Amino acid sequence: MKIVILIPKLHAGSELALNKLLQKKDLNIVGIVRSDISPLTKKYWRYFRYGLRRAGAFYAIIIALVAYLHFIGLGLASLFIWNRKRRWLHITKLIKKHKLAIHDTSNINSKESIAIIKSWEPDVLVSINFDQILKKRVIKIPKITTLNMHPGLLPKYKGVWPSFWKLHNGEKYAGVTIHHLNEKIDEGAIIAQRKFRIHKNETSFHLALRSAQHGSQLLIKTLQKMKKGIKLPTIKIKAKPSYYSLPSKVEFDAFHAKGKRIFSGLGLWKEFKRRF
Repeated sequence: MKIVILIPKLHAGSELALNKLLQKKDLNIVGIVRSDISPLTKKYWRYFRYGLRRAGAFYAIIIALVAYLHFIGLGLASLFIWNRKRRWLHITKLIKKHKLAIHDTSNINSKESIAIIKSWEPDVLVSINFDQILKKRVIKIPKITTLNMHPGLLPKYKGVWPSFWKLHNGEKYAGVTIHHLNEKIDEGAIIAQRKFRIHKNETSFHLALRSAQHGSQLLIKTLQKMKKGIKLPTIKIKAKPSYYSLPSKVEFDAFHAKGKRIFSGLGLWKEFKRRF
């Protein structure tokens, strides 16, 4: 069963999940598609302007910098941890070690991207924190299905920044969902879910990393069952759907007033050191 993974560039949670997946020799990952979110792209600045309208100048800068927390953390971990312990590989080393095909794109739905993915002949596409909306012509490429690993307990917490919103809303539990992907955001039949407790004083970034760890474990079990031909029934969940966008200034202020934090410098380092 040929698997193609869709991830964003320089995203710690996605690289954590990719490392976990590639450790499983029974999973045949043949290619990686990466979404380019660098400041050199128009998409990045559209995202920044949207944050500016939603949250004001200060929080727009925070929103823009959050993407680069992953870059900073990955750089530190690579320098001080990975090279020393040899237990975790940066994506460039993963690609070389496993001889993976790679395609970087700012438009997954372009003719070029579609042609490249089709040439890999995937049975399954898997989206992990991928920040582009897939259109039908991409979703229908694989022979079996396209899956999404979502860091929330769907149908609640659809949309972006679910870790922030769970802490903002005072949830005691978080979770991850594996579901078939369609053209609507975080829709599609749910086939696996896992729930776990939120730690006291947990930051949004820390919760996102834990979600990636739980999600990768759940995804591995799901793909292994699919490879064996085990039918995965749809899980019917009785919960009121909710959708969240980027926080506004009022919501950011309320988040911090409750003593919550997006990240902490010391906590960020400890988390990378412990996980990697």
